[in-house]
Amino acid sequence: MTETEKQLIENIQPRIKNWRRAYRDKNIKNISITYAAMRALAETRDKTDFSEDYTGPEDRSDDYGIEIDQQDADLLNLAWQNLSTPDTEMLSVGTHGLNVRTAKLIILLYTFSTERTLRRTCRSLWRIRDSKSDQWTEDALIFFALRVKFFENIKKGKS
Repeated sequence: MTETEKQLIENIQPRIKNWRRAYRDKNIKNISITYAAMRALAETRDKTDFSEDYTGPEDRSDDYGIEIDQQDADLLNLAWQNLSTPDTEMLSVGTHGLNVRTAKLIILLYTFSTERTLRRTCRSLWRIRDSKSDQWTEDALIFFALRVKFFENIKKGKS
């Protein structure tokens, strides 16, 4: 891998993390009305024994509260959606035999799932070993970074 390719991957990774924060499921535990009333009554009686284990904001993920650049996340999402067209789905990407359709799926898994899930998918779906899945992931990230640059240039041209 060349230095330019390494730099492309390093530059796209923080943007992918931002995209993940912007587009992931945002589940926050709700408080029932009964629990709120019980808590208010308990506080007036100095009672701290509650039947429900609500812990509040500290049960959220580590990146809760980090600013999200929604425009950049939207740009990455648009670039991902347009990675493949019917004409280009089977074209080869990189030097390790990866096609565009597979690269699109790898980017999705890389962004919104765990590394373990990505490796397991590579083994079960495409029957490839971990070393080749790493190469495919690098090729997919480089291809995605170049597509994002392409969409940035289009956006600048329209502005």
